[in-house]
Formats: sequence, structure tokens, C-alpha cells
Amino acid sequence: MGTIFDKKLSFLPHLRYLKDKCTKALNLLRVVAHTSWGADQQTLLHLYRTLIRSKLYYGCIVYGSARGFYLQMLDPIQNYALRLCLGAYRTSPSSSLCVLANEPPLYIPRRKLSIQYCLKLSSSPQNRTHNTVFNCKFKDLFEWKPNQIPPLSIRVQPDLWAVGFVKRNALLYSIPATPPWLLKRPHINYNLYYSSKDNTSPEIYRNKFFEFCDHDKDFCQLYTDGSNMGNEVAAAVVHGNVTKTTRLPNKDSIFRAELHAISLALSLIRRSIKREEFYYFFGFFVKLGSYKWI
Repeated sequence: MGTIFDKKLSFLPHLRYLKDKCTKALNLLRVVAHTSWGADQQTLLHLYRTLIRSKLYYGCIVYGSARGFYLQMLDPIQNYALRLCLGAYRTSPSSSLCVLANEPPLYIPRRKLSIQYCLKLSSSPQNRTHNTVFNCKFKDLFEWKPNQIPPLSIRVQPDLWAVGFVKRNALLYSIPATPPWLLKRPHINYNLYYSSKDNTSPEIYRNKFFEFCDHDKDFCQLYTDGSNMGNEVAAAVVHGNVTKTTRLPNKDSIFRAELHAISLALSLIRRSIKREEFYYFFGFFVKLGSYKWI
């Protein structure tokens, strides 16, 4: 699809082109949304998200610097599409349509995608855009000229502060030296995973766990866990008498905590291999008396 740049970077030609492209897709949606033999509401919304919304979101981080009344050219496209999908009247408020269709107004996804792009960029200092976004040199100039549209680095700063972003807490991205297709796939045992936790007694889990440990005595056991309490998040790994814990930034997801616990276990294995203590590795999660194998 691409993005059209004009000499003044107003992105007006691109917005007009985008509007024409979405109008053609709206014609298809209008045919499928026939009142007597047309598709149901969920199918129409799926077509809208696939054919129209994907076009509206593409490149919005770039053309989002256009003036507000230019960007408003795209709002009637979403409003009309949602009206077709929901079978609503023309007089129905656009805000009500967004609520019923579970679709936010277009300015919200533009801000969200900009935040996600900057968060991803914060982990790649080698990217040429990193210095432009996080070390803006023209902030005072745009403060003196409020009519001028600021660049992405200035526009996104209030949103990053609102989500609690701190640049020093961003983990750096690194490309592994070994490609993933050359790595040996781990052996995963799902024997305990197949049992329903709601209908299985913890004693049964515990007995099966001990039985499994007796069967594989040559393996080294590492316990990893990630947990959160309120806004506090932490990860830990336990191997024998060795326990290593790490405090993570507040409001981190439990998914990241679990991944960081696995990372701690891998670092412990690397150090142990160097000391020739480990010859085999077997890991699993332990949570609330139940066990999930990985």
C-alpha cells in the first residue's frame, strides 16, 4: 500500500488516496450487508477489520503528524462502515456505534500504535530512529510555536509518561548468534498438564510429581516462577540450595515475569555448565501446589 509524502509533509495526498481506497472497500461491504440475504453482524465486522481497518491503521505512526482536521477525513469511513455492520440508522451517534462494535475511535489506535512503536524502539539503541525519538533537540522550538505540529518524539512523550515508561528499565534487544532452526527442540512432558486442576486433588499431583522425579534421577531440577502482588512484580529460580530472585519494574505483566524467570534459569545453567556441574537439564514451573511441565 505504501505512504505518500508531499513536499510540505502535510500528508493530505496520502489521506485522500487512503480515503479512495477505503471507499472501494466500503462498496463491497455495502453489497454484503444486504438486509434480506446479507451476512450477519460478526461476519461484517470481520470484513471491516480485514478490508478497511487494516488500511486505516497502516502507516498511521507516520501520517499521524498531519493536522487534526485532515485526519478527520477518515472518521466518516469508520462511522459508515460500523453503521453498515450494525444495521444502525444514519442518525445514530458515532460514539454509540464504536461502543456497540467494540471499536475505538481512530485517534485512539493511532496513539496506541505510536506508543507501541516507541516502546519497541527503546530496546534497540542501534536503530537510527532511536536517537531522534528519545533525544529530541527541538522541543523548545515547538513550545514557542504551538501552531506547528510537533514530531513523533514530542507528541508521544505525554503518553509514555502516562503508561509509566522509564527508558532505563527497557531491556535491550539482541539478535542471537545461533538461528532458531538450528537449536535442538526440548523434550516436553505433559503428563501432569492433561489432568484437570479443578477436579484433581493436590495429593495426586504431588504423588505423580515424586514418581516422575524418581524415574528421572539423572536430571537436574530447576524451579522457576514469576508473580505479582499489587504493582510489585518479581521472578525467581531455585536449584537445590541456590535461590536467585529479581525485582522487575512495577506494572510488568505476569507473562514477562515468567519469561524472566526462565531467563534466570538459563543463566544459572550456563554458569553451571562452565563449572561442569550440569550434564542434563530439566525444568518445570511450580505454582500453588500444582505442577506444569515445560
